[in-house]
Order: sequence, then C-alpha cells, then structure tokens
Amino acid sequence: MLVRLHAAALRGVDAVPVTVEVRVDRGIHFLMVGLPDSAVRESQQRIKSAIEHLGYRWPGKGITINLAPAGLRKEGAAYDLPLALGILAASGQIEAEAFEQTLLMGELALDGTLRPVRGGLALAHAAREPGIHSLILPRASAAEAALLPGAITLGADHLRDVLDHLSGSRPLVPASCELPSMLAQQAGRSLEPLADIKGQERAIAAMALSAAGGHNVCMVGPPGSGKSLLAKAMVGLLPPLTAEEAIEVNRIHSVSDRSGRSSGVVLQRPFRSPHHTISDVALVGGGSDPRPGEISLAHAGVLFLDELPEMPRHVLEVLRQPMETSEMTISRARSTVVFPAAFQLVAAMNPCPCGMYSNDPKLRKKCSCSRHARQQYMRKVSGPLMDRIDIHLQVDAVSAAALMPEPGALGRERRRQRLQRAQDWKQRVGAARDIQQQRNPDGKTNHALDGEVLHDIATLDRPGSLLLRRCMDHFGLSARAYTRLLRMARTLADLDSRSQVSALDVAQSIAFRRAGEDTESWLDGQGTKPTPNLFTP
Repeated sequence: MLVRLHAAALRGVDAVPVTVEVRVDRGIHFLMVGLPDSAVRESQQRIKSAIEHLGYRWPGKGITINLAPAGLRKEGAAYDLPLALGILAASGQIEAEAFEQTLLMGELALDGTLRPVRGGLALAHAAREPGIHSLILPRASAAEAALLPGAITLGADHLRDVLDHLSGSRPLVPASCELPSMLAQQAGRSLEPLADIKGQERAIAAMALSAAGGHNVCMVGPPGSGKSLLAKAMVGLLPPLTAEEAIEVNRIHSVSDRSGRSSGVVLQRPFRSPHHTISDVALVGGGSDPRPGEISLAHAGVLFLDELPEMPRHVLEVLRQPMETSEMTISRARSTVVFPAAFQLVAAMNPCPCGMYSNDPKLRKKCSCSRHARQQYMRKVSGPLMDRIDIHLQVDAVSAAALMPEPGALGRERRRQRLQRAQDWKQRVGAARDIQQQRNPDGKTNHALDGEVLHDIATLDRPGSLLLRRCMDHFGLSARAYTRLLRMARTLADLDSRSQVSALDVAQSIAFRRAGEDTESWLDGQGTKPTPNLFTP
C-alpha cells in the first residue's frame, strides 16, 4: 500500500514542501531514498521503538520510503513523525485519509514523546500552501509557529496525541498567540543602563541619533570610558518590535541552533555581542547546511562588536555587503540562500594598542605607544568599512568627580534626573521614528533612504548645501559619505520635529562623522560650529 504525507525541508529561513511517500510491500527490507542525511536514515530505530511502545506492530515486510523532490537534501530528525504515521498507514493500522491535508514534523523519542524542531515559523509559512489545511508540530514548536496569522497550528506532546487527533477520539486544540498583546507587555527594555551613565552627554546624544535613524556607530576611547555601557543602553532607546518585525526575528532565530534561546519567543529587539575571535562563517552565516550568523540573529536589533581592531581583517570585510543591502547571500555549490540582516552596527575600539591615548593630557601621559604604532593599530580596520559607519564617536574618560556618588537625597535626585533624561531621549527617538514611518517610502528609517527619494525628503537650504559642498571638498569625502551625512542631517531635524533640514543639522552631521578637534575648528571657521546644548532634551 502506498501512502503520501506532507512535510517540509528548511532552506535558509524558508521551508520547501516535501512529499513523504511510504510503501509497504513484499520482502524484508527498509529502504529510504531522496537524499536523506544520517539523522534521517537513523530514524528507523526511533520510529520502531515509538510504534511498539504504543502497542502497534512493526511491519514484517519491505518498507520503501521516498522523500520528494529527490534532488533536495533532507536533513535532521524532524521527519520522524511523518515517517512513523506513513508506516502505520501503509501497513493498514491507521487511516491515511486523516492526514491528507496536514503538514507534520517532529522528532520522536524512543517512547513516542515529541521533541521540538527548529524552524517552526518557516514550517507555518509552508503550511499555507494550497492543499494543506493544518500543521502538527511538537507543542514547544507549535507555540512559535502560532505567531504567524492564518495558519492552523496544532501542538502535540506525544505520538499518541497525534494518533488520537487523527482518529477523531481526542482532537488537538489549535495553538493561539496574541502577538500584539505580548509585544505590548514587553514594550521596551529597561532604561536603567542609560540612567547609569554619568556624564557623556555628547555620547548619549550620538546614540540617540543612531537609534532614531538606524545609523551605524563606531566609538573610540580609552578602557573604562563607558563604550560597552553605551552600546547596551542604546537598545533601550529603540522603539518596540512591530508584529511584522517580531515574526521575522523569530523566524531567523528559530532556524538557527546558535540563537542562545532556551525557550519561548523573542519579543524584544535582539542585542548580539560576539567575541572578537569569531570566525567569518559564525558572523555572517554559512556551512554545508547554511545557518544564520550573528548579523542575521541581530536583525531588527543591535550588533555590538567590541575590540574592533582585534577581530581578523577578513572577518570584518565580510560585513561590507550586508551593511549596504541589509541581507546576506550565502552561495554554495548545491544552493543559494538569503538571510535578512537589517542590523544596526555599534562598534567600539581603543585609540591605540595600550588604550591610554586620549584628549585628556593626564591620560595621554600614560600612553606608551608611538605615533606609528597608533596608526598601524587604527589601520587594522579598513577605510571602506569605516566609510560605511555613519557616526565616528570620540568617547573620553569621565572624571572622578562625575563618577563619585552623591549622598542621601542629592544622590536620589541625581538618579531621578538621569532617568528622566533617558525617558526624554526615548520619547524623542520614538517621535522621530513615527515621523519616518509616516513619511518615508515603506516606512523605512532614514538610514535606508537613497537616491532621489533621499534628496526629496532631505532638501537642504542654500547655507546647508554650501556647507556640505565645502565639507566634501575640504575633507575629500566619498559619495557614500555625502549620502550618509545627508541621512544624518535629516534624522537630526526629525529629532527636533522639523520639516526642513538646516545648516546647523549639516554641521552636526559633519562633527559626528569627523569626530575630532580639526573638524570642530574648521566648522568654527565657517561660522557654523555646533552648539553644545543642541541635543540636550
């Protein structure tokens, strides 16, 4: 008897429909074809033990299994459930009509318990194909697949539960997930990290600018100046995930077994901070069975790269394409997959090998590095990569007087003021994002604007246009830098809820792009030096 069932194979963040064909006929053999890997071939022993544990018999005949399309490689133990049901139906022990319109995936334990599988959301997308009415998954995976509206997802804990559902004796209850209400309960990360930062007003303003427009940041400063704390604090400034973003983020994390999640769904913007010894494949994704890398796991969130010059140069260079296109294409001999990678890069580095070189003369005296050593250290990060980073931020050490805690009521008041400052910044960032959502095509952030659309939205007045032109000539900036300066100027105007980009916005963009005393003095000579209080909420 021949039986056909619906399954799916994961390819990147998508699922490709697979037809499982099971035939029980004369002979004594167990033959599986259709490019199964070792985990799929080893399913015979798991399936046999689970079937016999429930009181069913293992067919004493020849079993032939075909996984179609035959040219697509099938990987993982998630095919155990459809294979077990196919063998039971082909041997006449259950009715085959019960699962003709059902996609089934799940790994079996020896006693028939269903274990979670990866890619629940991708499987839910595949379950919306014509001819498929519902999806049966292990309960933990079904909770994740239920995030996708329009798919009927059924969760089961045991093979017995699936058999009872198919027989009609005890139907499974569809999994439900109220994603909007779940996101509302996790409205955003705590602002405590931002309230913990003392001083660094300019750095906080730069992080707010980055969060408001989706701009990349590179912080340069001595150890202990607060670079890592600023990076963690920026996640709290970002607006909450939308329902569409949450589905995309969970879809990426689900197909990866390196996501760092124990269970449940991701309801807040990711913050990924890989070690500087990471490989290029771990960073951007890949492998024989391509999996998402850290840049994709940071999709819709923040990718924090600390000790940037210590990372291997060939690892950093692979960031160029995804920083421009917001996606990562992995090409292999057998297939090509595309992973979303709309991450926000926050990088941090020391100014020299010893880390003590600073604008502060007291700290600079402790630096033992020569000028040549400092230049070689900074050159570990290539110019083309730095050109793709919008904000180059100098983070100086905070004075001891600013770090000392104030006693009693004064200390509590200072803490309240810093928390209020953080809340004000978050509100301004949220308002700027709302402006961009309504104004920009497809609701893109300013960082993604380009071409004529950017020029129409970020129209400069005559003083601003003249200043930007002189800046390009004076500093020898690239066309990419020109575009990024214009994007930042537009974001600065959005933070102040202004429709027109001014020369002062351009000057501030130049100052953040060219962090250094030479820029400040040059802008001062042009009569457009940015005022220190411009970004004070």
